[in-house]
Amino acid sequence: MSKMNTVKLICLWLVIMAALVACNAGSSQPTQVPAAATAPPSEKPALDAATLLDTRCSTCHSADKAKQAQKTREQWVQTVTRMAGKGAQLTEAEKTALLDYLAKTYGP
Repeated sequence: MSKMNTVKLICLWLVIMAALVACNAGSSQPTQVPAAATAPPSEKPALDAATLLDTRCSTCHSADKAKQAQKTREQWVQTVTRMAGKGAQLTEAEKTALLDYLAKTYGP
């Protein structure tokens, strides 16, 4: 096989893979959390709750999902606990900061 044909095949493969990823991006099926996303953060925990919402929660879904909800603190506790059960990585301090922020900012 010539070098040009090899390059064409690689380009075709990349286009097909990009199309498959794009097709799966809108899927309503749950996805596996990448191993890197499930590993505990190695750096100093970020306690800025707005940043936690935008970075940790958006690993699996848009942060807008939480921002559009209006829940009591107890409902937020249930939601955050459920998300932690699905792989969201939060220390206890981060969880408390996030819950305080969610209840205050996105409460009823």
